[in-house]
Amino acid sequence: MSAASLPAILPDPTGAATPVEFAERLRALMTTRRRSLDSVAKRSKDAGTPISRATVHNLITAGGTPRQETVLGFLRGCGVPPREQIRWLITFNEIHPDGRRRP
Repeated sequence: MSAASLPAILPDPTGAATPVEFAERLRALMTTRRRSLDSVAKRSKDAGTPISRATVHNLITAGGTPRQETVLGFLRGCGVPPREQIRWLITFNEIHPDGRRRP
């Protein structure tokens, strides 16, 4: 990946304080890992935590309040290892305390 194609926002949850900032970091993660909306949705299903293409879009555009399980599906769909997922979920819970609700 060339310097010109690197995202301006780093794919790291650290420092995200708002839903929009968190969504920007999720988008950067998806871009850095060279994933499309469809590939994240497919890989999340393969990982056992299926989310739809529309849900992936909502996550990276801050469309609504996501559930923790949805973010986990996104992270798995991007191929994020479990140890890294923890940092993302901690930040998610700080920004979206209501996102821990069960469906």
